[in-house]
Amino acid sequence: MLANTSQLIKKVLKKFPKLAQKLPEQIATQLFKPQENPSIVCAADDRYAMPLTVAVRSVLANLKIYPQVKLFLIDGGISPKNKEKFLQSLNPKQIDLHWLQPDRSKLTKMKVKGHVSLASYYRLLIPELLPDSLQKVIYLDSDLVVNADIGKLWNIDVGDYYLLAVQDLGVPYVGCPVGLLNYQELGYPADYKYFNAGVLVINLQKWRQESIGKKVINYIEENLEFIRWWDQDGLNAMLAGKWGELDYKWNQQPPIYGYGEPSWKPSPLKKELSEEVCQDIIDNPYIVHYVTSRKPWRYDSLHPRRDLFFHYLDMTAWAGWRPEKPANNK
Repeated sequence: MLANTSQLIKKVLKKFPKLAQKLPEQIATQLFKPQENPSIVCAADDRYAMPLTVAVRSVLANLKIYPQVKLFLIDGGISPKNKEKFLQSLNPKQIDLHWLQPDRSKLTKMKVKGHVSLASYYRLLIPELLPDSLQKVIYLDSDLVVNADIGKLWNIDVGDYYLLAVQDLGVPYVGCPVGLLNYQELGYPADYKYFNAGVLVINLQKWRQESIGKKVINYIEENLEFIRWWDQDGLNAMLAGKWGELDYKWNQQPPIYGYGEPSWKPSPLKKELSEEVCQDIIDNPYIVHYVTSRKPWRYDSLHPRRDLFFHYLDMTAWAGWRPEKPANNK
């Protein structure tokens, strides 16, 4: 009887991942805890070697449910010196590390600009780079810090969704003025939610079965004039209405800090997110994502959680480093 009840609960919660995230931790762990340690994939080039190290170190600093994570690192050209510093920053008992080499020839037509390099598109190659035996993986951008146990995220069942993600606070819907420029041509309603691709729980089985990475690459190549937010636009164009929502705290984004400001008034999210919910996202983030170009390692960053980045940086081989104002910048 109890076994049947448990299966029924799981079936319901698979359809409503946000509801599953509200369960007490002990119950959720018993229901959904996978047998293997969390698998995580990141991608970075040499410019992001230091932020990548901070992100990974923050994961390990908060690891509780599982003793170790398996990290797949897509190497976009990290220098030997920075690889050494990366390795010096980690406890080998907590991490099973695998370096991966991307096939850049598959991404020759992708748009890059400013702080967004080709490494951002490497997530589209994840299914072909990772072992076929792996059914799901957590993808993390390099410009974030994890301030909670990643095991909690790993324990969330991806169900039949292609991925789990957090709605983008700056671009909440595909029909926003800064959303998908061609959402109507794609046949999507304006109120389809648009996700931020910095934190993803990817259903590798479904991605492989339907060649999602390849489809996104093809879409971007054929619709370059409509691409504004790089591969994130491509992912949303292909997976609109097919992804499950994570709690906003799994990808806290800068717009949340402007909730009470006039700039939030025109946002449709103002009607959906209460002041209490917004304050909880601000005060208790699981992951702080430093979206936009003014990253915390820049001298001119004003991010309210900038100090949290340096808290974890000081656990790495870059301990004590702080950005300096350029001499020619008065």
